[in-house]
Amino acid sequence: MIKRIFTALLCALLIFGCASALAQETQVNTQVKHYLLLGQDGYADDIVKDARTDTIVLVTLDTKYNRVIMTSILRDSKIKNPSGNETKANLIYKGYGFDGIISCLERELALEIEGAVLVNFEHVKPIIDALGGVDIVIDENEYIAIKKILLGKDPNMPKGPGLVHMTGRIALAYMRDRSSGSGDFSRTARQRKVVSQLFDKCRDLSLTELIGVYNQVSAGMEMNLGAMDILKALSAGYQLVAGGADFVEFHIPDDGTYSYSTVGSSSSALEVRWKTNRERLHALINSPTGE
Repeated sequence: MIKRIFTALLCALLIFGCASALAQETQVNTQVKHYLLLGQDGYADDIVKDARTDTIVLVTLDTKYNRVIMTSILRDSKIKNPSGNETKANLIYKGYGFDGIISCLERELALEIEGAVLVNFEHVKPIIDALGGVDIVIDENEYIAIKKILLGKDPNMPKGPGLVHMTGRIALAYMRDRSSGSGDFSRTARQRKVVSQLFDKCRDLSLTELIGVYNQVSAGMEMNLGAMDILKALSAGYQLVAGGADFVEFHIPDDGTYSYSTVGSSSSALEVRWKTNRERLHALINSPTGE
């Protein structure tokens, strides 16, 4: 009789222990703030109201695990717009503005976005130059693409593949390259690489200096954040990067979670399995290992 009671208690403890461990593993990380970074990939000097946002990056500031997560949403990802019709992700801002693209991504990713910033790619150049440029290793195909985009006419043109110190103009050509690697997957990876290095450079700035850089380049931005919200975001981001935060990259669609499709009769698109991508993104956010 005593043996049976002991066995029952032991089983109960094991079950309770496993349940507790599982609860800890699946605990939701509430110490995150999500912001949307949109980029118009055009050559106009100013932001154009009806342009496509070919760059869509969800920037997650994670104070629990001391990291910044950058999630690229590929421009050709098929998604339903606020009217319920299928379209490409890069067309939503054009038709529905900040509120439209935020609501669509909040719906598909099941998270709350604090606000969005829209940047014309031409205004990325002074941001990079203000932070002293970036140093990136490029391959032969990327070197050829940069040279082609700039028509070989730049005093800072790379001499060839390898480690290259990039001014804003060179870095912008590097980020615009769609011919090297795996199309938009590689292009967005290049963009994350440049943005990561820019974040990294901010480690050596004081908060006052960081705000000064923002003031220097903010004329080329539009956003739906108030002044205090911007200050809070800059302060939170600064505390992370100055505190040695890690930079983590993710992209949607993730590997193996999409197929090639069309929108309408002929426009090529990516058929995204949003549920799977949402689950993988949340697994990343809610765990230090992303598992």
